[in-house]
Amino acid sequence: MAQKKAAFIVEHDFIMATYLADKVIVFSGIPAKESHCSAPQSMVSGMNQFLKMMDITFRRDPNNFRPRINKCNSQLDADQKRAGNYFLVETLIGAKIGDKDEDDEEQEPEKEEKKEKKESKPEKKDKKKKKKRGDSDDD
Repeated sequence: MAQKKAAFIVEHDFIMATYLADKVIVFSGIPAKESHCSAPQSMVSGMNQFLKMMDITFRRDPNNFRPRINKCNSQLDADQKRAGNYFLVETLIGAKIGDKDEDDEEQEPEKEEKKEKKESKPEKKDKKKKKKRGDSDDD
């Protein structure tokens, strides 16, 4: 950003706000009585502050990177709250939280099966080559 221009956007769609924001200003208080405004801060720290006020935790979906809300009082929700990470971007998943998402655990056996299939393919090719040459498997 060579010219350092800024825009102030009020966005009520949480997903859109996360895509647009470089910095966040968090407003808090009691409606029609008092209000507080934070200084501009990074998106992650601003979203952490806001989500902590709402008592909600979000993570980024590993497949499409969209923010996903965690189930209230789930293991992931409790772990993120304990660590103070109410909003996790994709690079923080797994690095801050040791537990995996249930969807991730289901995909791992599929990955291992694919690896095994890939490893067995070269063996089949070697056998075909030997048959063409007339070599036996006893060598």
